[in-house]
Amino acid sequence: MLVSKPKNTFKEKIAAGQNPIGTICSLLSENVVEALGYTGIDYVVIDNEHSPVEAETTLSMVRAAEHGNLTPLARVREISRPAVLKLLDIGAQGLIVPNVKTVDEVKQLVSWSKYNPIGNRGFSGSRKDGWGFMLEMSVRETMDFFNDQVLLIPQCETTEALAAIEEIVAVEGVDGIFVGPYDLSIAMGIPGEFDNPEFVAAVDRITKACKNAGKFTMIYTGSVRSAIDYFRAGFDTVAYSMDAAFLINGCRDATAAIREAVK
Repeated sequence: MLVSKPKNTFKEKIAAGQNPIGTICSLLSENVVEALGYTGIDYVVIDNEHSPVEAETTLSMVRAAEHGNLTPLARVREISRPAVLKLLDIGAQGLIVPNVKTVDEVKQLVSWSKYNPIGNRGFSGSRKDGWGFMLEMSVRETMDFFNDQVLLIPQCETTEALAAIEEIVAVEGVDGIFVGPYDLSIAMGIPGEFDNPEFVAAVDRITKACKNAGKFTMIYTGSVRSAIDYFRAGFDTVAYSMDAAFLINGCRDATAAIREAVK
């Protein structure tokens, strides 16, 4: 019988103050995810919101992440019980949830994603635990293990979530907050103005609320300079760029350099 426990190395690195770096994957390719395992990043966010990726493809991408020693996180397609359960049961070790607006939504997400006594997640043997054959633990021990190892990360990307951020991070079962800078700035009426004092103050409010509640903070950026700045500003982790951008930028820059050298 297999007894290896799928430890969440992303969580361990956060706890150790190691500032893990990840990226977003939306190209429906397990080969891309596996290749990213050779880059030095720590985790991938498999995007079920802004891409055609669904649960079946996510499963293959999760498996590739595990093969590449990357922590597989996933962004859900919507706030619903099936969207949450399917990604957890195939082995996602953390869920990022978009378009959160209310504390009640967050409490409902906790109910779906965490087992009793924290929530009311449905129990079933699935890929996450080798269909019940991976862990030599009782049902209670299995529930406690996954409650500890699986992360729930609501996004703060709406003005409603921003206004309630202190209450949201206080909810038991919330492990951290993912700041969606583009949608948050758009919602604030300052699209893409990440240096705007209003946006800077909003980000400061989020990071302060998380720190006070003992929850971690993460944010997306497409800029190396911004990633460095966000870490220096106190973010625990940064999701930098996305698989498609790496492909386009790398090919474009190499092509331009070759053409410039031979013209």
